[in-house]
Amino acid sequence: MRIILNIILSAALASASIFCAAQSLKDYMAGNTALTAKTAAEEKDQTQEAQAEQNPGGNVMAVKHLPDVKLNNAIIRKSVLTYFDAPELKEAQTLYQSGQQNKALGVYENISINEDFSSQVRLQAALNAAVINLQRSEYKNALKNADAALKINPNNPFSQLLKIWIYSAWGKIKETKKEADNLLFLTADFEYLASSKLALAQAYFNAGKGIQAMDILQNLYGTDPYLISHSAYLMGRLSVKDKPAAQALFEQALAHDGSNCAAQKYQAEMQYKLKQYIPAWQSYASLFILDKTDKKSAKRLKKLSKRLKGSPEDYLFYTKLSEIYTKKPEPNQSQTVRVGLFSDYKANLTPLQSFNFMPGTDFVIKAESLGTVITGEAYTPKNISFDKEHKGVHIQNKWGAADFSTKRPFVITLNKEGYSFLVKDAKAEDAFSANLGDKELKGSLLVIPAENGMILINHTSLDDVLPALLMSLTRGIKTPAALEAAATVLRTALVRRLSSSKDAIFDVPDNTPRINYGGVNMESQFVRNASKNTAGKILAEASYEGDLPAPAQTEIYRSCSSASEDGPRNTQDKTNYSFSPVNLFKFMISNPPKDLYSAPEDPTLWSSVKWAYLMPLKEIQKRLNSLYKIGSLKYFEPAKTTPYGRIETMRFTGSKKTVEIPFEEANFILAAGTLKSPFFTFIPFKKNVLILGSDTGAGKGLCIDGAYGLAKQGKTAEEILKYYYPDLEITEKWQIKKSLL
Repeated sequence: MRIILNIILSAALASASIFCAAQSLKDYMAGNTALTAKTAAEEKDQTQEAQAEQNPGGNVMAVKHLPDVKLNNAIIRKSVLTYFDAPELKEAQTLYQSGQQNKALGVYENISINEDFSSQVRLQAALNAAVINLQRSEYKNALKNADAALKINPNNPFSQLLKIWIYSAWGKIKETKKEADNLLFLTADFEYLASSKLALAQAYFNAGKGIQAMDILQNLYGTDPYLISHSAYLMGRLSVKDKPAAQALFEQALAHDGSNCAAQKYQAEMQYKLKQYIPAWQSYASLFILDKTDKKSAKRLKKLSKRLKGSPEDYLFYTKLSEIYTKKPEPNQSQTVRVGLFSDYKANLTPLQSFNFMPGTDFVIKAESLGTVITGEAYTPKNISFDKEHKGVHIQNKWGAADFSTKRPFVITLNKEGYSFLVKDAKAEDAFSANLGDKELKGSLLVIPAENGMILINHTSLDDVLPALLMSLTRGIKTPAALEAAATVLRTALVRRLSSSKDAIFDVPDNTPRINYGGVNMESQFVRNASKNTAGKILAEASYEGDLPAPAQTEIYRSCSSASEDGPRNTQDKTNYSFSPVNLFKFMISNPPKDLYSAPEDPTLWSSVKWAYLMPLKEIQKRLNSLYKIGSLKYFEPAKTTPYGRIETMRFTGSKKTVEIPFEEANFILAAGTLKSPFFTFIPFKKNVLILGSDTGAGKGLCIDGAYGLAKQGKTAEEILKYYYPDLEITEKWQIKKSLL
């Protein structure tokens, strides 16, 4: 799940320039000069190249601070971090990956003190042990491991950086500051110093030393594009006594990363305190949609709902359609898809209490076993309501009289192909259960009376659904090659889904964490063209016999990093990344490569590639205990990961018991479902946990932003598909099926 900020944020915020951040700070933090930028010449003169990370016995670098810069791409998109992977550490890495962290920790610590191994192997073993102990909040043991690493090689900047983070998490400010100063003797590299600054800012922030924290955070806000949202959030927290200033900062945090759940919570509170009651209700609604266990949001919603004039749906910015937009009917003969309407993010269909039906041409209603029960003319509305007492459905005319009542499923079908109809004003018992916005649809509508409402399923054609799905997934992209590549993969995924959902009542839900189907009007000419230009095309094995590629290959995700599960690194220069606890930590503080195909043109919009969230441990424990009753949370850790370190299951250890749960559920527990991918590391403090993550999705299949990057280089749709799927071919050999209705 994600925060639906396109629904919640006001129009003014949505239209605000991303580059207004520094100006906002200037307005509210007058007199501070931490955001002052240096010229390119000054940057070149003052910035030094960091020495090789793995260099036992090397010389210490001269002391020089990295200058304040204004998102200089030459600096921020170049990494000096390396990922050492010794064969001697393979056993420990395998144990860790399979969830045997205690055994892995023992192996790492034994190797770190065993003189039979080389200094590089012992160094990396000590660092891995330090990361594991840090994430378990075993700060003394983590410090012992970090000191062992520095004893092996005093000139290793990452060992020093890890020590800074250990002291920061431990809450030892003086030690954090001292070790941060010591890092300056080892490197002037942007990555190390930005991470060190963040660690020191977090230490000051956690200790309530706002002035010291604010000074560092303002610097990070203006110099590090990967930390803009997080820095703005922390500065907002430090400015809560100045409510307008805090609100501006939380707005900036959300403008740069709409999934920053923590910023949304404080933004809601600022709106409430500033008596902006309607925006506050909308923000609390967004939070409650994410987490129904959030008692504070529920309480605020109940209190603020008294100020609403009309139904809650009117204030959630759900789509409202006053007319049918399909003026030129286009019959489509592609395979039938059954779309489950008004689903939640777990693919459960929401039972409706009522909705309005508006046809774009003459229609007929057929009931099970009865045949035709109603006929009607174009633009003749029908209100369809659920009878709670009799568990049936009434089909009413515009005067409110019932034309027909039934407890059986019925189908509404248009008499002419290619025309559309509206499903309007949907009402459910819980206004927050799903997006209840109006939809313009094609095909037919199946209505199934259930125990507590009506289930709606739209039987339509695959290529009528595909453009709107593609639009929601590729929003902002207009390049034909990228859109056509995505359309082919999306069609393949839909066809695969159809082959596996024969026994279900619907094939696909209309609302998922990544894409949603808002209806045939929710599309652009660009995605329509991409759909038409690839009509009938799917990906398959070279010798296609009805077999489709594996599900992982038909995954689509928005942004990719330089480490993906299925081979392509999304860069020309391959990142030599291999998974271990310390390498994952390094990867999450590293700069994405300068030739990353998914790199955004605006360097302040990196939140899809690199993201950071600070989540309160008390909220994690609350959600955890609402489901599992584990007592006081001691620590959590990955229980099983993929070979690249993406988390498949997580283990939560409490005072009463330990539970192991899949990432989808752990995502809800950690961040109300707002983590963008299972590819992250974390640093636990005494009251909060800092989560540092990369990319979106599962790191498999087609990366939309990567495809766009390739298209900008002149690659065709076919070349993009061949890059991501070298073993697959484009084919049109698949069976078209008609609807049974």
